[in-house]
Amino acid sequence: MRSNKLLFLCFLALYFIAGLSLLIAGSVAHQQALQLSTITGYSLVSSAGFIIALGVIILILTAVGFLGAYKNRLSLLKIFIGSLILILLLQLIASIVAFTLRNKAEDQLRTKLIKTLPEYKTNPSVKKEWDRLQQKWKCCGVTNSTDWINHGGIDIDLPTSCCANNDCTQSSPSTKYTAGCYQSALNLFFRYSKTLGVITLFFFIIEIAGLVLSVQLLRELKNNYGSV
Repeated sequence: MRSNKLLFLCFLALYFIAGLSLLIAGSVAHQQALQLSTITGYSLVSSAGFIIALGVIILILTAVGFLGAYKNRLSLLKIFIGSLILILLLQLIASIVAFTLRNKAEDQLRTKLIKTLPEYKTNPSVKKEWDRLQQKWKCCGVTNSTDWINHGGIDIDLPTSCCANNDCTQSSPSTKYTAGCYQSALNLFFRYSKTLGVITLFFFIIEIAGLVLSVQLLRELKNNYGSV
């Protein structure tokens, strides 16, 4: 029993570090996503929130598993096993839903970006986020700079954030950004989605291993201590 318990405690240590890493990474991603949430929507914010919630749950579950193994409490180990199975099912469902709604999320992102263009002059939050987006990614408009004329109600002068160093008065055409911001935003969305997918797969594998170890430990405790 000692070897199985040691393996289980090693798993819990790895699980705790992974959960803490998720919590920190999710908090950073959530903060970054909030900076553009007005013009890109809350898909990225929701993804970051999911990572934060998963990290918190893992930390709590790790504590339950440790107490159950350390004090040989069958009830706590049963809670750990049941919760781990539930997490595995939720992760599987979330992965299927995310993959199914991927194309819809792309369309919603494009629609949201276009919808906020007319608000650039009237909504300070929209203006701030569009300026941050265009300067950071060196882009202009959704598909290209003409979107500001076609959808944004801007006749001649583009937002200064469409130009290098917020200066559109320079004579060189290279100072004006020509690429649209939709592809950059989409790349960010894909990057978050890919990262979330890799994280989910990683946790799915180690949680399966943890489930096997916890079930073996539970059986051994039942044989040695009975109902504890």
